[in-house]
Amino acid sequence: MRTALAAGTAWLLATGLTAAGAAPAQAAPLQAAPAADAAPLLDAGSADGRRFRATGRLVGGGGTTCSATVVHAGGRPDPAAKALVLSNGHCADDTMGTNDVVTDKAAPEGWTFTPAFFHDNVAEQKTFTMERVLYATMKDIDVSLLRLNATYGDLAKLDVTPKTLADRRPAPGTALRAVHAPSDGIEDGRRHLRQSRCTATAAVPALHEHTWLWKDATRTDCLGISGGSSGGAVTTAGDTGRLVGMLNTIATPGYLGCGLGRPCEGSAEGLVVPKDDTAYVTPVDAVASCLTGSGFDLRRTGCRLDRGTQVTVTPDGRQTRSTTPDGPARWDVRITPGQGTRPTWVAVKSGPFGAVDCTRPEGYGTPRRLPAAGLEHTAVLPAQDNLHVLCVAGGPDATLQGAAWAASLAHPAYAYVRVDNTPPTVAPRIDAQHFGEGDDATYWVRPVYAPWELTGYQVKYGPRAGTDCADPAGYRPYLNIPASLKASQGPWTYCAIGSDNAGNTTAPAAFTVPSG
Repeated sequence: MRTALAAGTAWLLATGLTAAGAAPAQAAPLQAAPAADAAPLLDAGSADGRRFRATGRLVGGGGTTCSATVVHAGGRPDPAAKALVLSNGHCADDTMGTNDVVTDKAAPEGWTFTPAFFHDNVAEQKTFTMERVLYATMKDIDVSLLRLNATYGDLAKLDVTPKTLADRRPAPGTALRAVHAPSDGIEDGRRHLRQSRCTATAAVPALHEHTWLWKDATRTDCLGISGGSSGGAVTTAGDTGRLVGMLNTIATPGYLGCGLGRPCEGSAEGLVVPKDDTAYVTPVDAVASCLTGSGFDLRRTGCRLDRGTQVTVTPDGRQTRSTTPDGPARWDVRITPGQGTRPTWVAVKSGPFGAVDCTRPEGYGTPRRLPAAGLEHTAVLPAQDNLHVLCVAGGPDATLQGAAWAASLAHPAYAYVRVDNTPPTVAPRIDAQHFGEGDDATYWVRPVYAPWELTGYQVKYGPRAGTDCADPAGYRPYLNIPASLKASQGPWTYCAIGSDNAGNTTAPAAFTVPSG
């Protein structure tokens, strides 16, 4: 599941990529197999099955599988019009960064959608190719709107009618129905539409995962969800005709802290780590504001989706301690004019993720001139542990007023840095495997990662009698190559110091090989 729930990108979690794209992990699996009773298979002929025939299997780039739903503004489309399909942004492109917005691009070859994707109607299922990516982003909202190479009339022949989108989000306590087609942890032949009956437990103003900053998610207790569930249709229990959201991401069991596969909620006090299996839903009311009877119009009056016409920010998205060998940690952000816009002035402000509102003019500094070559922002970062966001808006003058500035403030660009001065919460562990017999007996030893608390190691090893793990001499970075220790030369002492992505370290840990 990437952000969380797209199948086919599981290797990213299974290898435990760090923010810098390194450090494989031998850690927990992506997601345990969902309990069958948590999200039972939907029967095509059941009442709920008939209500959700518009939802099905989306196959995107590289064979990534997601869930998606046929949609229309009013539910009564022109039969000759090409059908629109709604899913998550990462289902269209899971490499999108913090500020990326994709508009009106040809869909890559091989993208398909199969509606009414039930386990008991396989013979009648029909798969359609995808024609265009009308919209996709991971900025503020994880959403994509795709156009099929098929009409609403073609789908009507399969008894597939589009869903409409609600213009408001579910309030906490609202009973929900989530229909999705999970793949990870599901045996072949059973990777079809399932239904989770659950509840909206909280409105979440700010949600962070990997390089993405999202707004206005809904926290739920939906279960039975795994890779492939991304984009799954979410409705209220009493109104299954309209979507109130899409399944987006979950807190993957076995992962710690905040990172890919482990979203965290923003607050003024720091990132809030959710409990295992907490599922989040992406709202769809902003998408609804851009749909018309004839399709999708990003320039429609009242459309609240980001058009992608903002200054370009090149952030590092790094994790750091507040004090570095070079002094206090600083922002390291480059701001340049973006494509399709020519702002000559730029204003910035910063604050804790979940507390700072980048859309409000209050708190922005005096606009500065933005040369074509760009400018650097290198102010000192706050010392407090938190995810700190830099809001960047561009405009035509130094006033921070008027229509152009208002449009920029509605969708500013972001940079972020996580300040983390807290040592890892778990101690190092090792994996020692025995191979061979007699004189050939060998132990292969490696430290075990625990994303996202232990993502790097310094190690050393030697004969037990002469190796002191408390002595800093001799440690070297672990490069993911197990140590090969001859059993006949043992017992050995293997020393490990774990670290997180900010460089905080554990106390040295000593292990005897063989143990006992």
